[in-house]
Amino acid sequence: AAWAVALLALFLLNACRLHDARLRERIEHHPTRDIAFWGHAWKRVPLAARVAPAPQALVDKIALENRRDGFPERPVPAEPDPVFVEAVRTVGALLPVRVRMLADRRIIGIYVVRGLGGTGYTEAILDGGGKERYAVIVLDRDVLLKRPANAWATWKENAFFRPASGTEIALRLILEPEAEDTVLNAVAFILLHEMGHGLGMASGVHSSWNGAPAVSDAYPFTQLSWRMQGAAVVSRFETAFPLRPALRAYAFSGSDLTLDQAPGLYRTLRDTDFPSLQAAVNPWEDFAESFATYVHVVRRGKPYEVRLRTPGGPEAVFPSCWREGRCDSKKAFMRRWFDDPFLGAPGR
Repeated sequence: AAWAVALLALFLLNACRLHDARLRERIEHHPTRDIAFWGHAWKRVPLAARVAPAPQALVDKIALENRRDGFPERPVPAEPDPVFVEAVRTVGALLPVRVRMLADRRIIGIYVVRGLGGTGYTEAILDGGGKERYAVIVLDRDVLLKRPANAWATWKENAFFRPASGTEIALRLILEPEAEDTVLNAVAFILLHEMGHGLGMASGVHSSWNGAPAVSDAYPFTQLSWRMQGAAVVSRFETAFPLRPALRAYAFSGSDLTLDQAPGLYRTLRDTDFPSLQAAVNPWEDFAESFATYVHVVRRGKPYEVRLRTPGGPEAVFPSCWREGRCDSKKAFMRRWFDDPFLGAPGR
């Protein structure tokens, strides 16, 4: 009978909601989110000595999050390759003393897994008072050791699009000149991105990613590109950049965007102050990408450019926003932030 089918559907819907609620509860209150799990002994060793296989408890938490988010991967701990330690040293040498000190005080460890479901991951850790003051970083060994910098960046950038039948568009993202196109530099760049997440959180640059995003005077960086629309956060460029809400990192064939949309998308990106497509995903990715690309382009003098080739036409080159006027406000913020990592975080 129809009523029986409807009753069964309602029962299954409620069961799914209960399961999802319990899963969210397990993630939110997982023991690895508290500094009591990690202790404080890590503070006595340099950051490069905190590179290690991920503790099983942290791996279990990531597996729960992958279940929640629909990713099929189930991570396992992995031994770090020496290139990970060298990348930490490379990045440390790029940072001003005060930012490096912030990293030493707030980043508990850099942990390595296989099967993460992405390249890297950062989680905020609560202090004894329940405030997000620390961070752990997780890197996927297999993904990062598989490709040098330009091949890795190209793979990751293409993941915003699904293939489009009948088109032969080739998309490349160039991070390094040919002589410096190494696995080490790939790991260093993603480490910069994940450190941007951790240090942005620790210094109060943006609201917590474990709650509803917010834009206010307390987060001056976020206000540069984002605004509140009711209870939702939207970019200040939604009219000029209507496809922004469709951006999803690591979407691949599940993306709402096709590769033949890429030329128009990158042209539109130049009407914004986002330094990359990933920066346009949300306020947290915006700061992490701005941090990483600012260090990479401005402080290291490296390239960051998207190149698109279509059949029968010249290659279109989209340069880094740090070399254009559209990112001047973010460049000014980053210059101040690197001089004072606690800018915008009163009382910290």
